[in-house]
Amino acid sequence: MLRSLVAGILLAFAGSRANIARTILSCAGIVVGVGSLIAVVTAGDFGQRFAVSYSEANAGRPATLSVGLWGGEVTDVVAFEEDLHRAGGQDVSIYHSIGNTSMRSGDQVVRDVEFRAVDATLGDIRRINMTEGRWFTEADSQSLAPVMVVNQTLAADLGDVTTVQIGTDHWMDVRVVGVSQSSTLDFGWYSAYLLRAPATEELIFGETVETSEDGVTAPVSLKDFEYLVRIDPSDTAAEDPWGTVFSDRMMSASERWGPDLSEGSLTSYRADYAEEVNELITYLSIGLIGIAAITLTTGLLGVLNVGLVTVRERRRELATYRALGATRFTLFVAVVMESVVVSLVAGVLALLGCWVLVTAGGMIAASFIDLPPDVALTIPLTAVLVGLGSAAGVGLLAGVIPALRALRSSVVAGLRE
Repeated sequence: MLRSLVAGILLAFAGSRANIARTILSCAGIVVGVGSLIAVVTAGDFGQRFAVSYSEANAGRPATLSVGLWGGEVTDVVAFEEDLHRAGGQDVSIYHSIGNTSMRSGDQVVRDVEFRAVDATLGDIRRINMTEGRWFTEADSQSLAPVMVVNQTLAADLGDVTTVQIGTDHWMDVRVVGVSQSSTLDFGWYSAYLLRAPATEELIFGETVETSEDGVTAPVSLKDFEYLVRIDPSDTAAEDPWGTVFSDRMMSASERWGPDLSEGSLTSYRADYAEEVNELITYLSIGLIGIAAITLTTGLLGVLNVGLVTVRERRRELATYRALGATRFTLFVAVVMESVVVSLVAGVLALLGCWVLVTAGGMIAASFIDLPPDVALTIPLTAVLVGLGSAAGVGLLAGVIPALRALRSSVVAGLRE
């Protein structure tokens, strides 16, 4: 049986080489269908990775909640942040907007800078893509000077980020430790993250008080503020996009940090959106795969038609093989494998064409947008396997009927032609 299989494969390759024109004509429909499948799988894979990266960079990693208090006042900030952890927060960072603050480098003053006070843990909650330097570390919170990360646009206009100062009535020196990738969802054209630390608490919150004998300070109170909280994706609060479950957990202990807080003053909602985008991409991919499958079916019918014509034209050749001792299985394999070879050749051509288009598309996209470093536009292994696998499957299906017809042909009638 193995000898018959090998002999059938060799005959298939010989037949394909002997009928180059027929092979090319058979490839046309398969190339379009397989190319469509590869393109759809590639686009879906890229879209999913880009959506996840974009969501993590701009809204947070999976199960990130935005928690804010509007219209109320927290008088014990330490207790409030402890309760954020007790309510299920794995990583907690303040995300507080700072107003009436300007920035300068040398004599150049930049007034339209949107400052956000954050903790170092924001790097665990959101994906911060750095173009220069680094993100905050816990050691930076002990710095005697304010520590800051600015976006690309601000860094480019400042020029020298080693001589930066911020202030309102008076200026103070700032250490810029990194430059983050600019995003369309930046909270301002010029934006900067200012690390919450003893050196910046008065600038961020105003008056502070000591909370322990070690001299640790905290704001006297907070009004109209926001925190980002990442919880376990399996937590029941993560399944509630409106944050009602998490808000109820927090408000059950509201007397610890705000005696006059009213019901509904604390709000929370699911900030990340990668799951919704992935779901949309999945639906679009299913529809496009359906269209590609119809195109591939058309190619299958084309290969089947060419296969039937080929068997009718090669009856004398096939009968000669039978007369010389070729088994029925050998001829069956030869006819089927010839169809598979044609389809695989078409699949390889489609793969090469898609590779050229994807490479060119990636270069064009990179010139217009800043792609995250781990989200390159490439053809994934899944697309290669789907494309070549579907090509081989189409060839196999398209070759069975011609092969069965070849076996039913009379050897004597074939030799008489």
